[in-house]
Amino acid sequence: MTTASAARTPLYIDVHLIHSTPYANLNRDRQGAPKTATYGGSLRPRISSQNGRRHTRTHLQNALGVRALRTRRTPQEVATRLIAQGWDADTALTAAQLLIIGADIKGLGLTTEGTNALLFLPETAFDALASIATEYREALTSAADSAAQAIADAKADAAAQKAADSDGDQDDDPEEQEAAEAGPVAAAWKKISAADRKKITGEVLEVLRSRNASIAAFGRMLANESDSTFDGAVQMAHSLATHSARTQVDFFSAVDDVIHNAGTETGAGHMGDQRYTSATFYRYSTLNIRELVDNLDGDTDTALQVTNEFLRAFPLAVLPAKASGTAPHTIPHLIHVAVRTDRPINLVGAYETPVPATTDGYLPASLAALDAHAGAHTRMLGNSRIAGAAHTTLVDTEFAHLGDRTDSLDHLVDHITSIIAKHIA
Repeated sequence: MTTASAARTPLYIDVHLIHSTPYANLNRDRQGAPKTATYGGSLRPRISSQNGRRHTRTHLQNALGVRALRTRRTPQEVATRLIAQGWDADTALTAAQLLIIGADIKGLGLTTEGTNALLFLPETAFDALASIATEYREALTSAADSAAQAIADAKADAAAQKAADSDGDQDDDPEEQEAAEAGPVAAAWKKISAADRKKITGEVLEVLRSRNASIAAFGRMLANESDSTFDGAVQMAHSLATHSARTQVDFFSAVDDVIHNAGTETGAGHMGDQRYTSATFYRYSTLNIRELVDNLDGDTDTALQVTNEFLRAFPLAVLPAKASGTAPHTIPHLIHVAVRTDRPINLVGAYETPVPATTDGYLPASLAALDAHAGAHTRMLGNSRIAGAAHTTLVDTEFAHLGDRTDSLDHLVDHITSIIAKHIA
């Protein structure tokens, strides 16, 4: 954060959700079971922050019409654009790989899949890189031809060695093959003139450092390239159930239609089991408005647009895992938003003691606990640093500590956005 921005009053939007989800598997671990966490000494269903950020970002991007892509396949995407312009396919891919080498970022290299690290770039970056390749086509094509010849020679030498080797029936080592192909590309880069290399490096770095609204909101990290790395304005917590719950096992079977229609056999064509859970979640995210404006180079109009869409994206983003068999398309029972001028505050402590099961389910007690905990924070810290607060809900309950009640999400978003607009005007 710059000295100027540090001197300004902090400005955060805290979004708190109480969200009841059905029998589903919204976010699974490597064994395929719903993710869990221990909190307050009890096991809770959990939705990871990575999962929430991914779907919130996708929802926000669709609303804004501005996309950023996280991918290893930057060379392939650039090559696709070059091929469409009439380049030879092999030359196009090698030229795109040369641009990655040319960025001269320590640790950033090539694999058979593309780059060895995920790059998070505006969608327009692939066109920009293709334009650089076109600008330096002659130099890149010459280097690509040199790399192709070196790769062909290396393969011929390897084949000859394999034929002469008594263990020649062994399979090729994928890592050795990968290194054999990446090495000549790196060597070919050095055959481009020093003047062109310097220009290409500068232009490629400019593309890798570019950002749009999505990247400004969610941030980016590229090791050993500090000008491409910055903190996102959005922080998101792992969502935890307000109560204890265990994973449930569902035994299922599938009918073989041909055998069933023939009537010759009975029984299932396939049997197995899957794991699900159902829970009422507390979900929390915060948006640092000052950081968002800084990441957008002072563009307050875009910052307000991102804020507006984020307030919809986080509560309404669909978590689609195993959706075809569970249709888990609920919305939160409560959306509470607070604008703070001191620091963000996560209210998960309301559920450190798990909500007990009752004949009314978990929702009433979960809603009441959030209201009470918000009130306790206000008593302890005062409300002078709360620039505004509001909520919208599916229930008729009145909440004393969650700010103004609005009758719809649209009204809630408009109310909060108007408060932010006054502070960043």
